[in-house]
Amino acid sequence: MIKKKLLMVALIIFGTPWVYSQQIHSALQLRNSHLWRGLEVSSGLIYTGDVHLDGKKFYGGFWAGGNANGSYKEFDHYIGYKNKHLTLELWDIYNFSPRASYNNKEYFNYNASETGRFWDFRSNYTISEKFPLILSWNTVVFGRDRNKDNTENKYSSFVSTEYPVYKKENLEVRGRVGYAFALNNTRGEKGNFFAKEAGFNEISLIITKTFTIAGYQLPVGIWGMFNPVGNNAYLQFSVQAYSF
Repeated sequence: MIKKKLLMVALIIFGTPWVYSQQIHSALQLRNSHLWRGLEVSSGLIYTGDVHLDGKKFYGGFWAGGNANGSYKEFDHYIGYKNKHLTLELWDIYNFSPRASYNNKEYFNYNASETGRFWDFRSNYTISEKFPLILSWNTVVFGRDRNKDNTENKYSSFVSTEYPVYKKENLEVRGRVGYAFALNNTRGEKGNFFAKEAGFNEISLIITKTFTIAGYQLPVGIWGMFNPVGNNAYLQFSVQAYSF
């Protein structure tokens, strides 16, 4: 039944004239690690790719990631809405790394107590062009974000603020602070999807610079991320191989 519903949705979306009026975009990035909301999801030689259709306000696409030795594998799809200041997205995230401790073998299993995937609702609001502070609220609304008894969703959330502290020509430095917690820790549990307990689990400094080589633009990034809750620190290097 789930497969039939997904197929019907795909046919409705990709069979409409809306699709043919949109622009298609894609990007490929290489990294030494995959960092996300205070976590190091994977390390080693990482590749991530994105393909999406972009309209004036609505968009949707696919995101995938993996590493060279095959110990990390991820495939996601998402839809989004944007206007001048606000962005809303819903991501259906499926990490099927071979050594996962959850169900990573049933792609179309959408049973809340069994599935290995999760739905991540994301929202970002930029105050203004003159004061480009980004306020973000993100919540896991479905999937493998469950209490110890596997009876209820925790609704783990991550809120953050981000600001470009320095920007000149093709160089930008951004700072971000994030706080993780669960909306539904009803049984006295302290942890959430992102950290062992509520608290500031991300303090980041992100530097990006675009080099131009023979007319080809090559964005390079350095990301230092500190996790006070987990007492961890990570450093990510990245290069964007192509984008259009």
